[in-house]
Amino acid sequence: MNDRLAATTVACFVLVTGFVLATFSVRAAVFDEHDTSRLAGINEAIQSFENDVGSALHNLSSDDAEQIESYAYVELNLEAAHERLNNVFMLLAVSIYMESPPDQFLVLDVLYGQILQRSKNYLNEKKDAIASMAVAHPANQVFATYSSRADAILGGRAIPFLDELYERIGALRR
Repeated sequence: MNDRLAATTVACFVLVTGFVLATFSVRAAVFDEHDTSRLAGINEAIQSFENDVGSALHNLSSDDAEQIESYAYVELNLEAAHERLNNVFMLLAVSIYMESPPDQFLVLDVLYGQILQRSKNYLNEKKDAIASMAVAHPANQVFATYSSRADAILGGRAIPFLDELYERIGALRR
């Protein structure tokens, strides 16, 4: 009788454990290739913007140090934003391809607790820094255009995407 009870208990434990792991596996699939594709698209837009600013910087007269500094400032802020989003991309991609649910949850926990909110704040700082060049050079329409473009890419696409990722992980944690 005790052997039968023990066998039944073990069988129930295995069944419940399998169900829980299956649930975690389904729930852990928070992100997919569509998400990495969206983030890659944002990164491509930032790279294109960086390239445009870099080209404009190289076409400036070497005797206008203030202009060179301002363009370089915009370019460096774009590079920093791009690098930050590349880090998010790497973690997002890793979370998709992890086979172990506990490992996947670990990556999601790092994204949720350490990366996404800080990245959002960082991108806001970079967007504002680029906008500051438009304020510092009100007569230069190029900086106004850069400000609008940074707002569209960082403020209109990247930051809302980070918010979406944060919310999706938060829903999983509930």
